[in-house]
Amino acid sequence: MNMIAPIRSADARESVFGRLHTLIAGRPASPDAARAEARQLISMAMTDTWQADSLWGAADAFHAHFDFMMQTIEINGADDPNLRTLRTKCRFYLEEVEALCRSMSH
Repeated sequence: MNMIAPIRSADARESVFGRLHTLIAGRPASPDAARAEARQLISMAMTDTWQADSLWGAADAFHAHFDFMMQTIEINGADDPNLRTLRTKCRFYLEEVEALCRSMSH
C-alpha cells in the first residue's frame, strides 16, 4: 500500500504546516498518537522517487526532532523556551522534504 502523496499546490503546503501547528498546539493524547500524526505529515509531503533515501533521511530527522519536542512538552510544559528552536527544526526538515519532492517533479 502506497501511503505517499505528492504535494500538489501551495494549499497542500499550507495544509501540512497548518496540521503541524495544530498538532503541536493540540498536545496529542500520547507520544504514539503524535508520532502517527507526524508520520502522516511526512507522507503528505513525499512522493515516490528514486531519491527516497534522501527523503526518508529528512523525514527521520523531522521525526527525531518532533519526538524530542513532544518529550520536552511532556516534561517541561508548553512554555519551555527551547520549543521555539525545536519547532524551527521541525519546520526546516519538513521544508527539506517538500523541496526534495518539488525538485524531482521538474
